[in-house]
Amino acid sequence: MSENVNTIYIEKWAYGGYGLGKLPGGKLIFVEGAYPGELVNVKITEEKSDVAFGKVEEILERANYRRVPKCKYFGVCGGCHIMDIDYKKQLELKREVVVDQLKRIAKFDGKVSDTIESDIEFGYRNKMEYTFTYENNKVKLGLKMRNSNKVVDIDDCPISPTSFNKALQEIPEIVEISKVKIYNPKSRAGTLKHLVMRYSHSNNQTMAIFVTKTERFEEAEFIRTQILNRIPQINSIIHVMNSSDEIVLRGPYKTLYGSGVLEVEMDYEKFQIPPTAFFQNNYNVAVKMVDFVTKNLNLTGSENILDLYAGIGTFTMRLAMLSRNVVAVESSHISVKAGKANANINNLRNIRYEESDVVEFLKSYTGNADIIILDPPRSGAGKEVCKEILRIKPHKIAYISCDSSTLARDIALLKEDYNIIAVQPFDMFPQTYHVETVVLMERKER
Repeated sequence: MSENVNTIYIEKWAYGGYGLGKLPGGKLIFVEGAYPGELVNVKITEEKSDVAFGKVEEILERANYRRVPKCKYFGVCGGCHIMDIDYKKQLELKREVVVDQLKRIAKFDGKVSDTIESDIEFGYRNKMEYTFTYENNKVKLGLKMRNSNKVVDIDDCPISPTSFNKALQEIPEIVEISKVKIYNPKSRAGTLKHLVMRYSHSNNQTMAIFVTKTERFEEAEFIRTQILNRIPQINSIIHVMNSSDEIVLRGPYKTLYGSGVLEVEMDYEKFQIPPTAFFQNNYNVAVKMVDFVTKNLNLTGSENILDLYAGIGTFTMRLAMLSRNVVAVESSHISVKAGKANANINNLRNIRYEESDVVEFLKSYTGNADIIILDPPRSGAGKEVCKEILRIKPHKIAYISCDSSTLARDIALLKEDYNIIAVQPFDMFPQTYHVETVVLMERKER
């Protein structure tokens, strides 16, 4: 056995989708592709003074919950990480990560409920971002490898709706015939960068979004006509102009075909989602989360609520139906505009949208709030926001998180003045290591 290959017993599952074990000297090693209870030969890929990283070379003792992955690209494409284990085990491992992060970072060792599952394990995603490349005189469309910018050319993705897979099969050829120049991120030459597909599970609508570097997209008319002939499932076609290579879906857009919005319906509310606005990626689980948050806050109808990072109003609408009023704070102009429209669609007159950075809004906020809801991006709310929440002193807080590490960091600050009432993980992203978590808190009696 070569010197940088070691036999490791995997003791537990760690944040970021790694199996955790120890090297012969006791140093911790995070292993990609290994699961708790397995004995594996591991090749070290990176070593630091206190920790190492590695990849599985050979499985010596295999976990009995492993299964054959449903996707032919699994292990090459970076989209899914844990498709090769039973779904029930995925739910268990996600809960373990939440338990571990809260215990280690927030010093919380209370109850963490079992992960609420997604009713559909495959075909659940309502948004996918694909990248165009031009290799060997051929247009390719696919997803990036894990920790790489190399694109895997794919024609089928089991976690996507069937209309997305039809697009993957047809659009590369349509684009090739159109002669549009494919963008090269190294030279920054070319036009067409990405295809973003969005879907409404409730209304069976599919939107195709073409992202270009520049405003010029002369081939758009040809591409539009071909798509309408060959992919009848597509109801909207959008052109987004985005010169940035940092974020895929951003910038001004125009509608080439269809209504230009995605319509989504939940049990009590309706939404219109613009092409570039954020919406939770798993409709089925988003419905469960809205239900959980609104039911467990035990609203009486008299509350004043602050909804931070409100987006297009995913939680805002239901909260407004059950409380006195909601102030929705959101920095994205597109989302604020959509949120106001959604309030009108749902005949809600007790929502006030504030287009503002959350920290800036809170610093100048002099009102009171009975309840604060926050659903920040992966980077979390941060120290400044938590400090302002503690100053405002709401009776209850509902924190919705898509990253258990930044959640734990923020909970450590908030729990000085708040008791944690419930910690509920949700499986927003089956087949991946990501986990969504809702934490409900109540102010301590002084």
